[in-house]
Amino acid sequence: MQPTYEELVYQIHLLSDQLKEVLAENQFLKAHYDALNEIQTLKADNDALKAEIKELKDKLNTNSKNSSKPPSQDPYRANKKKKSSGRKQGGQLGHPGHQRKLYPLEQVQESHDFKPGKCPDCQSLGFADGVISTEVRQVIELPDAPPQVTQYNIHTCQCSCCGKHVKANIPPEAQYGFGPRLMGFVTSLSGEFRLSKRQVTALVGKIGIRICSGSVCKIHERASEILTIPYAEIKEYTLQQPHLNADESSWKTLSEKRWLWIGHGKDSVFFEIKTSRSSLAFQEVFGTFKGGLTTDRYGGYNIHKGPQQLCWSHADRDFEKIASREGVDQWIGEALLNCKKIVFELWHQFKDGCITRAELIKAIEADPKENIRVILKAGAAHEDCMNKTKATCADFFTRFDALWVFVYVEGVEPTNNVAERGLRHGVIWRKLSHGSQSEIGERFVERVMTVAMTLKLQAKNTFDYFSQCFKAFIFGEKAPPLFSG
Repeated sequence: MQPTYEELVYQIHLLSDQLKEVLAENQFLKAHYDALNEIQTLKADNDALKAEIKELKDKLNTNSKNSSKPPSQDPYRANKKKKSSGRKQGGQLGHPGHQRKLYPLEQVQESHDFKPGKCPDCQSLGFADGVISTEVRQVIELPDAPPQVTQYNIHTCQCSCCGKHVKANIPPEAQYGFGPRLMGFVTSLSGEFRLSKRQVTALVGKIGIRICSGSVCKIHERASEILTIPYAEIKEYTLQQPHLNADESSWKTLSEKRWLWIGHGKDSVFFEIKTSRSSLAFQEVFGTFKGGLTTDRYGGYNIHKGPQQLCWSHADRDFEKIASREGVDQWIGEALLNCKKIVFELWHQFKDGCITRAELIKAIEADPKENIRVILKAGAAHEDCMNKTKATCADFFTRFDALWVFVYVEGVEPTNNVAERGLRHGVIWRKLSHGSQSEIGERFVERVMTVAMTLKLQAKNTFDYFSQCFKAFIFGEKAPPLFSG
């Protein structure tokens, strides 16, 4: 039986109401779904912002104590106030005096004798013959004399037999316009004292010698050629030592970046400028050296085949950085710093002769060594630690044995300070002279610094050695040896 018209209208209205309810419910669900998506998006944004804030705080807390930044770049750097010792300035009671040594008589050009003219008590003008005692005072002065100039007249004469004009041979000492001592002095001013070419010309001009910056450049080029063999000898000698300290710093040649490498031994040091800081550059600098090597944690040194000691000064800054963070990171960092403090207390006791090496080994292995291993393992795996903390702890844990070579091997220090101090000479040179202007300049820098600093380590006079080198060069002889035997 077919529905009536009224029934059909009623059903249509009923379906329409149901459809409206479905649409309303659908809109409600859609709004709820959109709200959930928005909440998830906001949550993700919030997590990202939290991570960014944490990262920015980490950067903001970076200073010279927990990174390689120099103290001059520390924000809000406060001047350190020294505690007063309560003593007056100057030499203290009981301090041994240091008097200037007198020159021997054969080096004294003038001598004057003075006797008293009148007695302060009785005003008498007469004194007995003979001298009771003599106080000697020597006054040292720069000689007020013009530079020594030697003129060589190179004559051209006519041959009486064939009529040819023949010019005399120029003697070796007249070839270069400057004597060996002056050229040695100029080289020493640059290589040892890091003076720029303009400063060298100005300083030499103060003593009456006219020399231009172009002549200084030529002297540098000549010095670089002369020092080729001494440089090679120093590098070979250094690489034969059982343990070295290595480091590197940026250099500049014109607008291109270079890297200045250093290998520092007990009584010798060498520098070498390379185009990169890579493992390949390390291999080019240190070759097949397989002795002990003290370095920082830079990955370029990881290909070294011999024993490696990681620098504890760098580790200290890494631990400080971890301790400057919040939460578990801070606990990890402070625990590592406490252990490091124990390590250095024991090391200083050993250096002062209070304990033997056997006692040092026993004390290190009994407490701080194993504790540091456990803390590093926890920091590398803890889920609440920052990724940077995890990475640092994991790297130290992977190379854990490289932290302790100094405990067991004689002559190895726990820090790389000796290489950093040596490299500072090159860093100051770079800042004063803005690097090099050519490859020839690079060779001069690495060779003259190598020779000058090695002579300094051996307490030898660089000026005398450079002068001897130029004298040997002028007369076609080899440079004097740096090492005896």
